[in-house]
Amino acid sequence: MKRNDTSAVKSLDRGLDILEYIAGARHSPSFSQLLKDLEIPRSSLFHLLSNLQVRGFLAREPAAEGYRLGPNLARLAKAAPRPSLGMTVSPFLQQLSAQLNETCGFYVRVEDSVEVIASAISTQALSYTMKVGARAPLYAVSTGKIVLAQFESDALKRYLARVELSPVTERTIRSKSRLLQEIRGVRASRFAYSHEEFTCGITAVATAVQHRGSFIGALNVAVPTARFTTDRAATFRDALRMTSQAIAKALE
Repeated sequence: MKRNDTSAVKSLDRGLDILEYIAGARHSPSFSQLLKDLEIPRSSLFHLLSNLQVRGFLAREPAAEGYRLGPNLARLAKAAPRPSLGMTVSPFLQQLSAQLNETCGFYVRVEDSVEVIASAISTQALSYTMKVGARAPLYAVSTGKIVLAQFESDALKRYLARVELSPVTERTIRSKSRLLQEIRGVRASRFAYSHEEFTCGITAVATAVQHRGSFIGALNVAVPTARFTTDRAATFRDALRMTSQAIAKALE
């Protein structure tokens, strides 16, 4: 772990090496262990450890004669900005897309629409492209139907009263009673579909991401209808369920 001696601020590099090492250690490392593994000169290591303790970035474990991270690191971490939701979900989308070799995305509600905040595009020649920032009406896409399934009864009634089900494609739902029936099905199964209702030739399936009982957004896979077979639909649902759970855990 020894760094190049040409480092402009060698003592800072060494201090960060100490913090990173202790953060990754299974047990509180001793002075001798740090001396051996970090290859920092004895006198420099002694002064660095002392300074880090005085500043509250390290603390001693008297019983084990070792070092652990101090309370001021937690204070700094708490002050650091949290990554955006899009940044948080992006690695999961990349993994899901690689697993299924299909396009997938994460959507949040914006008034009576859903908006893409992150996506991962399939590498197949025939694939669907989800652009971050793109919006779609709730009634026409799988993720929008997931959003509608979260509405309380009164909120859903108000939505149905004000919305006009304008056709996006020939297969867009035009009947409010049929849309209501689909929403009931989504609540029962926890999955929603869009069968070429927003984009001709594209079928999508979506599920919700919940965190501590609150709805965060909707995760979907969008596939050329020719590849959306019954067997693959089951695979998509399983993958979406697992990814949804993984994202929820990452939000803790």
